[in-house]
Amino acid sequence: MDRPLGSDISTRMIFWMGLALTSTLIAAYLLNPFFVRFFNHKITDTILASSPPKPISGSVVVVDIDEKSLAQYGQWPWSRARLSNLLDTINGLGAKSIGLDMILSEPDRTSPITWKTAIELKTGRHVDLADISSELVDHDAILAETLSKGPFVLGFEFLFTDDGGAPPPCRMHPLNVAWLTPSISEVDGNRFFTAGKVACNLSRFSNAVSHSGFLNATPDSDGILRRVPLLIQYENRLFPCLALASLLQSDETNQIQFREEKNGSRYVCLSRAMIPVDARGNISINFAIKTEALKRVSAADILGGKASADVLNGKIVFIGSSASGLKQTYQTPGHPVFTHVDIHAQLMETILTGNFVSRRHDFLIWEALFGMVLAVLYGLCIVRFGFVSSAVIGLMGIWGIWEGSNAIFRYNGYLFSPLLPVVLILSNYVVLTITKYWKKQLSAMRITESMLVLLKANENKLNAIIQTIPDIVFLLDTSGKITFVSPAISKYETQPEELIGQPIIDLVAPEDRIKATRKINERRTGPRATSALELRMLWRDPNHGDTDIRYFSVSAEGIYQEAAPNKPLFLGTQGIARDITEQKKIEHQLRQAQKMQAIGNLAAGVAHDLNNVLGGLVTYPELLLLELPLDSPLRSKIAIIQKSGQKAASMVQDLLTLARRGVSINEIFDLNKIITDYLASPEFNTIQRNFPKARIETHLSTELLNVRGSPLHLSKVLMNLINNSAEAMPAGGCISLSTINIYRDTPMAGYETIPEGEYVCFRIADEGVGISRDDLKRIFDPFYTKKMMGKSGSGLGMTVVWAAVKDHAGYIDLQSCEGEGTRFDIYLPATRDTADEKDHNIVLEDYIGTESIIVIDDIPEQRDIAVKLLSKLGYQVFSVSSGEAAVDFLQRQSVELLVLDMIMPQGMDGLETYRKIITIHPGQKAIITSGYSESDRVRELQQLGAGAYIQKPYTMEKIGVAVRMELDRR
Repeated sequence: MDRPLGSDISTRMIFWMGLALTSTLIAAYLLNPFFVRFFNHKITDTILASSPPKPISGSVVVVDIDEKSLAQYGQWPWSRARLSNLLDTINGLGAKSIGLDMILSEPDRTSPITWKTAIELKTGRHVDLADISSELVDHDAILAETLSKGPFVLGFEFLFTDDGGAPPPCRMHPLNVAWLTPSISEVDGNRFFTAGKVACNLSRFSNAVSHSGFLNATPDSDGILRRVPLLIQYENRLFPCLALASLLQSDETNQIQFREEKNGSRYVCLSRAMIPVDARGNISINFAIKTEALKRVSAADILGGKASADVLNGKIVFIGSSASGLKQTYQTPGHPVFTHVDIHAQLMETILTGNFVSRRHDFLIWEALFGMVLAVLYGLCIVRFGFVSSAVIGLMGIWGIWEGSNAIFRYNGYLFSPLLPVVLILSNYVVLTITKYWKKQLSAMRITESMLVLLKANENKLNAIIQTIPDIVFLLDTSGKITFVSPAISKYETQPEELIGQPIIDLVAPEDRIKATRKINERRTGPRATSALELRMLWRDPNHGDTDIRYFSVSAEGIYQEAAPNKPLFLGTQGIARDITEQKKIEHQLRQAQKMQAIGNLAAGVAHDLNNVLGGLVTYPELLLLELPLDSPLRSKIAIIQKSGQKAASMVQDLLTLARRGVSINEIFDLNKIITDYLASPEFNTIQRNFPKARIETHLSTELLNVRGSPLHLSKVLMNLINNSAEAMPAGGCISLSTINIYRDTPMAGYETIPEGEYVCFRIADEGVGISRDDLKRIFDPFYTKKMMGKSGSGLGMTVVWAAVKDHAGYIDLQSCEGEGTRFDIYLPATRDTADEKDHNIVLEDYIGTESIIVIDDIPEQRDIAVKLLSKLGYQVFSVSSGEAAVDFLQRQSVELLVLDMIMPQGMDGLETYRKIITIHPGQKAIITSGYSESDRVRELQQLGAGAYIQKPYTMEKIGVAVRMELDRR
């Protein structure tokens, strides 16, 4: 059963619409217009034709003047003498009633007396017929005599046109009618057909018989003969048809009764039958009685004595012709052709068998009432059930109506037409179903419109979401071609429509296509689908115009449609690609940072140990030079030792810079001064001697802001960059140095992303051989160098540049192309603080003293150096080898100043030692020394009250100034 109609459709409205349609059709049906009559005729004809054959009475015989008879006895009309012979023979064979389907309205032209009269009229001479037997002189007389001796019934024809002439004299045999309905006392001209004239037999024939009947049989407007008048009114009297007159002749009566029931039914009552007629006296012929079953005898056989008495004895005989040119034919229901005599024979069989066909006028009303009830019930079915169920019920109803009409006719002879009920079913089904689904469609359209609006809103939301998703959403067809890609693709200088129809594998870098072939065009779903697959993909680089490789994390799964149970149809792949290039860069930077940290830890440890070793190489030559006379030949050799120690200390400083433990960024200075000082330094003079073809151009801003940091380290950066630029121009060229103030209000993507802020930019550009793209990625890696090791460098120069810039919270932008040169932009945070302008020349007297000092250091050589330097400056110096020994010493004795080593691995370090000491001597003054650079623990120690920090190896001036300043600090 289909689903019932939803609440959004008005069942009451559909029901009343069906009722209105039914009422309109019933009203039109009851008016019985021509088209209703036409279709009713066609339908009832079909019922009549499809009815099974009815049994015959066996009392009716047709004597046929057929082709055989004409061939044997000549063409029609025969002489009345031969016709008389035929009639006499039939009468002699015992026929009970003999009806002539012919009109004998003229004298027999073959009679001798007719010849005599014609010749005498034409010639005026008398013709003597004395030689001819008197019985053969007048054929009409012979026939009249024959008619008077038997049960013959003559036929005549009523005429319904009035040509104005007087009707010819004619003797007919009217019926003696007994009216059984009290309200009917005379013939009503409105009840029967009323004739105006009559085509009759010769009076001598009419007078010779006791019964006659009319031959009128008029088809309906469609040319089909369905009924014939049983009674016709003429001159206020009723006359029977030939079949009724023949039946009355067989009963030897001329008396009938006419009955009209209250329901409008009319009957002609005989002693043997009640014959139903319609309002005009017509009787419907039951053509279900097949003419093939009627007994037919050729007139030639009767005249030739070949017919037995059993064939005609006691039978009602109709004489007519089926010969060509003589027969009058009629089309009947079911399309068989009947002759005129067959019509009367069929009518006689209908009366004798009682198989009447009844279609009263009130049948229209019954059909209308039945149709109304049926339409109401079917309308409820249409409202209640769906399209298919209503159609099945309707077809079953039509079949039931048709079969019911056939059954009623077969058993009762009532010819009900199924036209109206069938039309009501079909019209209600069509109209109400259309209305129902039209209403449903309207409701569905409203819902659809609402859903479309919602869908559009959701689509807009989805598009808005997709627009905001930075990842690339894509759909692939079954072959891996792109069918959809989100607008996020446009950030790679590619529009979505450019990729539609392109295989996605073409976007994958060749190195990754093998692993991407199956996984990016994924068919699996759920946990087995592709997730976080790292691929390198190819995009156009907007900066360089060539192909750029970027890293993506791709997740994808198959899309399926349930085409059949347990057989899903693969539609394609959906997925999302996330750009992880920056993440990969960060991971690379993290690995670099971890590598730098590991190298820095190594470098810091080496630098610390070297500083301890270099202390003697730097300090002892200085002490020796103080003691040697100026003319001593050893002074030059000791000076060389001192310079070598200082160079070694400078290298150690590079290691500390690499470890990012040797930068103090507290000093404010002008970067221009660092540049000009370096260009006037011996180191730069060395570069100029080594690369004489390289020339320097400077473009220094006169309004350059200050920076905060370490001039020494930035001088190192400048030295390394200039040296690399000079080495990159073996054939010579220009090295351009420039400075400028820059303010970035938005981040700038370069070699690294430079955030917004105020910067002092230092640029160095050369015209050298340039750097390849692969080398650009590794240029700042430790120990990575294209130079020959041992001749041009150690591979730490660019690493020191990177570390120093990062120590100053700066950024580097690098642009280079092979064969076109290189440009470095160093961005250092600008400060508007001013530098402390002190120009004080320190002399030995500034840092001598007599105060008591204790040196705390775990390295004996470092203790010895510090003791000797400070003793040389006049101080009273003590020394201990650990923090624990210092605490123990100071519990017994106090001193004015501590020279405290920060790193002492075997016991307490400098911070812990100082914490213990200030519990004993609060406010104890101290300076800090270390082979490492300044650290957080150093700054924490200074917050506890310690003074300056000096880095090993230290000179007499460096340690002397620090000591004096701390002792003099209030």
